[in-house]
Amino acid sequence: MAREAGARAYRTSRRYCAAAENPGGSVAEIDPTYIDDPNGYVPPEAIRGAWLVDGSGKLTGEYRENPLHGVPQDDFGKLTDPDHWLGWLGDDPATAVRKGIEESLRAQVADAVVEWVKILETPRFLTGGRRRSEDEEVVVVTRAALAAPFALSVRTTQHGRSVLLGCSPGRR
Repeated sequence: MAREAGARAYRTSRRYCAAAENPGGSVAEIDPTYIDDPNGYVPPEAIRGAWLVDGSGKLTGEYRENPLHGVPQDDFGKLTDPDHWLGWLGDDPATAVRKGIEESLRAQVADAVVEWVKILETPRFLTGGRRRSEDEEVVVVTRAALAAPFALSVRTTQHGRSVLLGCSPGRR
């Protein structure tokens, strides 16, 4: 009982310190079910809610629940939203990129399980080609690549969960 009260007091004091460091902002409550390190990348779904902070860095007492809170999901919107040809990735570019990331991780740790992947920024695309000699209006693609900044959660037997940031290079 005393240990639980001490832990609660510690969390409360950290909340007050965080408020003082963020005047006019908020202090997020991170769900440890989904994120082990609240100081790293935190997907939106792992935020339970936030306490609002006034302009002088004091908690207002108002708490806003996050309607998105829940199990983090893949988000490949920034990959597939741009109007760029991704035919070289097949019918489902998101699946192709996720599969490439998973294969790369499993090559390093055989039992790696990817929990979620989020593309953080619009990827950089590079497509090269040459004009077809028979028809100058047709371009034959000879090279295609993308670089997609991402965050992901991976779980292994030996290391537990890790949240990784990286850039997925894809090329053909």
